[in-house]
Amino acid sequence: MSADTTFQSVWMQDLTWQDIESYVEARDDPTAIVPIGSTEQHGPHLPLGVDAYQAIGIAEESAEAADVLTTPPIWYGDANHHLAFPGTLSLSTQTVIAVLKDVYASLIHHGFTNIVTVNGHRLANLPAIEIASKQTKEEHPDTFFATVDLVRAAVRLHRELREGDEEAGFHGGEFETSFIMARHPELVKEEKIQKSEETSSWTRFASNDYVNIDDSIQTASAHQDWAEDAMGHQGDPTFASPEKGEKLIAGIVANVVEFLGDLEDLRAAQRSDDGESLGLTY
Repeated sequence: MSADTTFQSVWMQDLTWQDIESYVEARDDPTAIVPIGSTEQHGPHLPLGVDAYQAIGIAEESAEAADVLTTPPIWYGDANHHLAFPGTLSLSTQTVIAVLKDVYASLIHHGFTNIVTVNGHRLANLPAIEIASKQTKEEHPDTFFATVDLVRAAVRLHRELREGDEEAGFHGGEFETSFIMARHPELVKEEKIQKSEETSSWTRFASNDYVNIDDSIQTASAHQDWAEDAMGHQGDPTFASPEKGEKLIAGIVANVVEFLGDLEDLRAAQRSDDGESLGLTY
């Protein structure tokens, strides 16, 4: 933090109300990161908390590097499509929207003007986040909302690091396994790592290649779609490594920090005499 707001943690739950007050008062446009993940199965080799651990890790390291705060993590997401596997805990889409809107409203009430949601539940939480952000912004048009999805925020890096089949998928595959290997290696059951046979090759319009999507048509999914003998993951985690995880984390954090720097410049321009003439929108 800056000299007058030096705290022992970037996590709001570790701070006092006076710490939050001083942080907000010291910033022209206070920023809060909101990490949201999911508690759901990720195959036989990874823990249920993969998506939340990813959101937490990226939020924390980004907040530390960018000198901002992060809210407590939201461990639950829109995960009905994984309920075929024991341990998955899902919120309805409507509940996720409601939870996010309440969190956003609380932050705005306390003076935060920039809210950045970090989505560790890659792609799946995006509809709920988009609706919650748009509806809240309608009520608070001066608040800036952004969403960091761990796939979309680092498309180029995923392409560079990928060694497995482009159509193999991401869920519990080489990237998510690499992340957990890098940050929570004690939670990885390496003896159970195996390539998944799951595929969506029945049509070229339903691609699993989320970082190089060609023509595509969206389809709905449900837990009944999983085969009875499915292991739950997609992709090939045999290509995973702690080193790949470190590169992925560093690249995503660098992108988030760069974006927050651009946002700071945008906000400064909007406060200046030239802001209106620049036609800056967001």
